[in-house]
Amino acid sequence: MIRGFIFDVYPDYRKDVMVTWLLTKQGAVSIEEPYHPDFFVSASKSNLQDLVTYLQQLPDINHIQFKQKKTKLASDQTHHVLQITPSSLSHFRPLAKQIDRWGKYHIYQLYNVDLRIPTRYLHHHGLFFNAFVSVDNKRFSLHDDQWAIDYEVPSFSVTTLHVEQSKKPALFSFENPITTITIDDACFQEENEVDTILTAVRHIQKQNPDIVFTQQGDSIAFPFLLKRAEKKGITKHLIFGRDTKKHLYPMKQESSYLSYGRVLHRPAFYMLAGRIHIDTTHSFFHGEGGLSGLIDLSRCSNISFQLLSRLGPGTAISQIQVNTALDQGYLIPWKKTRPEIWKTAAHLLASDRGGLILDPVVGLHENVIELDFASLYPNIMVLYNISPETMLCSCCLPSDQQVPQLGYHICVKKEGLLPTVLKPILQRRFLFKARSKNKMYDQQRYAKLQQTWKWVLIVCFGYTGYRNARYGRIECHESITAFSRDILIKAIEMVESAGYQVLHGIVDSLWIQPKSPSIKPLQLARMISMKTGIRIEMEGIFHWIVFLPSKGTGVGALNRYYGLYDHREIKTRGIELRQHNTPFFFKEVQKQMLQVFSEATDASAFAKLISPAVQVLLNAGKDIHTGCIHPNDVVFTTRISKQISSYKVENVVKAALQQLAQYDIHLQPGQLLRYIVQNSKAKHFSEKVCIQELVTDETPIDVRFYLHFLARCGETLLLPFGYTADMFEQMLLHQWKQGGDL
Repeated sequence: MIRGFIFDVYPDYRKDVMVTWLLTKQGAVSIEEPYHPDFFVSASKSNLQDLVTYLQQLPDINHIQFKQKKTKLASDQTHHVLQITPSSLSHFRPLAKQIDRWGKYHIYQLYNVDLRIPTRYLHHHGLFFNAFVSVDNKRFSLHDDQWAIDYEVPSFSVTTLHVEQSKKPALFSFENPITTITIDDACFQEENEVDTILTAVRHIQKQNPDIVFTQQGDSIAFPFLLKRAEKKGITKHLIFGRDTKKHLYPMKQESSYLSYGRVLHRPAFYMLAGRIHIDTTHSFFHGEGGLSGLIDLSRCSNISFQLLSRLGPGTAISQIQVNTALDQGYLIPWKKTRPEIWKTAAHLLASDRGGLILDPVVGLHENVIELDFASLYPNIMVLYNISPETMLCSCCLPSDQQVPQLGYHICVKKEGLLPTVLKPILQRRFLFKARSKNKMYDQQRYAKLQQTWKWVLIVCFGYTGYRNARYGRIECHESITAFSRDILIKAIEMVESAGYQVLHGIVDSLWIQPKSPSIKPLQLARMISMKTGIRIEMEGIFHWIVFLPSKGTGVGALNRYYGLYDHREIKTRGIELRQHNTPFFFKEVQKQMLQVFSEATDASAFAKLISPAVQVLLNAGKDIHTGCIHPNDVVFTTRISKQISSYKVENVVKAALQQLAQYDIHLQPGQLLRYIVQNSKAKHFSEKVCIQELVTDETPIDVRFYLHFLARCGETLLLPFGYTADMFEQMLLHQWKQGGDL
C-alpha cells in the first residue's frame, strides 16, 4: 500500500493511461491507470438514431448507449441522451468536434466535452488535487476532506532556477548563447553551451526537487533553454520533470486577451511532468496568496496548483461551479446556448445601471468613518438565491420574490447552483480573515489565504454577466446590482437618520461624518447589518481624508482619495503612487508628501503642512534639473494595447517600440514596455526615448518633460487646495532657470 499526497496528474496519450504522482515519505511515486472518459449528446430522437448509425461505422468508438441524464439546471427531470465512450484519450476531443460538425454546430448539443481530463479523472474517483490518499493495487482510498480548514500539507522540496546569457549586448536575445545556469546557489558555467545546459539538467534530476521556482520562467528562462537546445540538437535531453519520457515544451502558446477593458498578455505555459514549475513573475495567485493560497484553492477547485498558478480567479470559480453541478448529477454543456431575454429600450435603461455611486464631496474632511459591506455581491447572490436557473423560473409565481426596480422574479423553492457554490467560499474566507487577525494563528499565512479567496469572490459577480461564462446570465448580473442599489439606499437612510452625513458612496462602501449622531458608529453598523441582512463593517476612522476632483470637470472623482486612519496608516486610491506605470521617483515624491501630511491629526494641522509638502515637490524638481537622480528611477512602464503598425501618432510609446524593433524584438499586445524620455520633441524615435535595457548612468533625460509630469503629480494631491499643474510647472521652471531654490 502506498500513502501520500496527490501531487500531479496528466494523461499519457501514447500509453493511453492517466499518470498520477504521489508525494510519499519515501519520495515521489507514479501510478498509471487506463481511463476512458465519455461525453453525451442530446438531440431529437431521429437525429440521435442517425448519429448512432454514423458512429457504429467508426473504429475509434469503445462504447455507445442511451441513458437518462439531467441536462438543465432548472429541472431535475432527466432527458434521453446518447453516451459516447471513445476508444482512447487521444480520440476524445477530435470525435466530439466531428460530431459537432456533423450536426452543423446546432443540431447536436454536446455535454462533458471540455472538462479538464486530470480534474475529471480525479472527480471520477472521488479525489482531488493535494488530497491525502492511500493506493492499494491501483485502488484509491481518500483520507481527506476537500473543504477542510485544517489539513496536512506535504513538506515540499524546492529549488530556484535562473538562466543567463552574456551581458553584451545589453538587449536579451534568444540568439545569444546561454553562459550560466544558476540552481539555488550552484552556478553552472561549462566550457561550451551544450555542457552548461546538460550539467544543469543532470543537477535538477539528481537534486529531485518537488517545486522549481523561476522568475519569468514561462516568458524567458524555459523558452530560452528550449530555443538553444533546438539549435544545438539536444531537445530530447531537456528533461526537467520526473517523467523521463517528457522533454521540455510549451503546453500552451502565448496569447493576448481583453479583460475588463485592458489588453493583457499571457506567456506560454512551460509545465513539468511529476514536478511543479511556478513562474513567480507571471503568477497572479502566487503573488496574492503565496504557495499556501495556491494549494488551498487547488484543493477546493480540483485544479493542479501548477496549472492554477498560470490562471485567474475566474477559471477557479468556474471549475468549482462545474464540480458542484457534476456532484448534483447534471451534465455540463459544451457551448452556452442561453440567449438574453427580449427587453424594451426602457427596460434596458432601467436594468443596465451597475452599482449605486454618490459623487464625493471634494476637499478635506476630518473625523470620517468608512463603512464597507463584506463581500456584498456574493452575499446578495446567496441571500436572494440568484443563479441562472432560479431567475424567472417556471415553478414560482412572479409575486413570490421580485428584484427591485426590474420586476424579475426568483425561485423560492430550490437553491440555485451559484448560492450553493458561494456559501462555503464565503464561510471559508470569513474564517481565514478572522484568523489573520488572531495572534494564536499564523497571521501572515491566513492573510494570504483570505486574499486568495477574496479575488475568487470578486470575479464570481463579473462572470454572471460574461457572455462566455458557462453559468453566466445577464439577468443575474442586472439583479445583483439592483439589489445592491436598494441595500445601499437603505444604509444611507439609516446613516442620515442616525445623525451622520454621507460624504461619498460607491457600490459597497460609505464614507460618513458625524454631525449630530444619536448612536455610535459600531452600533450603527450592526443596525445596518440587521436591516439589510448583509454584514457591514467599520473599516476605519480617518483623522482626515481628501476626496479629489476630476481634473477635467472638477466633479468629485469616484475612486481617487487619500487619508490618514486614526491608527496612523495612510490609505490612497487612484493617485500616481498606486499606478503601475508611474516611475519609482514620482511614487517616492508623493509618498514623501503624504508622510508630511501624516503628522496632522485634524484639518487645521493639515492646512499648515501644505507648504512643507509643496517644498518636497520643489526639492524633487531640483533633483531632476541638477541630475541627482538615476535614469532607472524615471522609467515609465506602459502596457501596450496594439501592434506597432496600429500606432498613428508618433508618441513616446511608438518610439520605444520602434527602438525594440531595431533589435528584432516585437512585443505583443498586453506586454509591458519600459523606457525613459530623452527628448519628447525629437523627430526621430532614437532620440525621443531610450528603452530600459539600453539605459546607462549617462543617459540624458528630458528635464522639461519630467518636470511637467512632476507638476501633475503635485496637482493630483493638492488640486482641492488651489494648486494646479500649471502653477506647479511655473514654479518648477522658474526654479530651474534660477538654478536653485525659490
